[in-house]
Amino acid sequence: MHIIEFASLKVQPWRNGGGVTREIALGGAATEPAWRLSIADVTAPGGFSAFPGMERTFTVIEGDVVELTVDGVARRLERFRPLRFDGGSTTSCALPTGACRALNVMARRDSYGAGVLIAELSKKQPLPVQPDQFLVLLQGQAQVIDGTASHALAPFDTVAGSTPQREATTALPGKQQDDVPRPPEVSGRGFAALVSVFAL
Repeated sequence: MHIIEFASLKVQPWRNGGGVTREIALGGAATEPAWRLSIADVTAPGGFSAFPGMERTFTVIEGDVVELTVDGVARRLERFRPLRFDGGSTTSCALPTGACRALNVMARRDSYGAGVLIAELSKKQPLPVQPDQFLVLLQGQAQVIDGTASHALAPFDTVAGSTPQREATTALPGKQQDDVPRPPEVSGRGFAALVSVFAL
């Protein structure tokens, strides 16, 4: 399994200097990414950096409300409600309830797509993480199991999907052994963002 710990992420300034972000994963070159997954700290109102050619999904993951204005249209975003918009748009935010933290997913429009699903975790029904997916723990307690290995997740840790592991089982008399590959699975109590990134 591949776990990206939030505590290990490097803090980087925004392009326009208006905040900081922590990059979780990136496809392509850093100067011209094909896609990018990051967590940003939004501590003050103001403008967002422009990313022409990118489709952007913004989700408040800590804090209450952000008022996002995209090309003159204002939207009130509550926690765990993703908003997709053109990364090249003129975008600014207001913080009526104070600072927040946001999950940002960007994908180059002509070559990649991305989706964000906010899921409630369960101990009885683990959530699989496929090879083209990332799972970010947003709230609560969870663990990831990959084959016989398990690991506890801290808030904002990310599980990167990997090639499914074959689960070793004991064959019953008269039945074949179950040798079906299984992807890493996350279970617990709380909420997670399941991010899918795919080539078009």
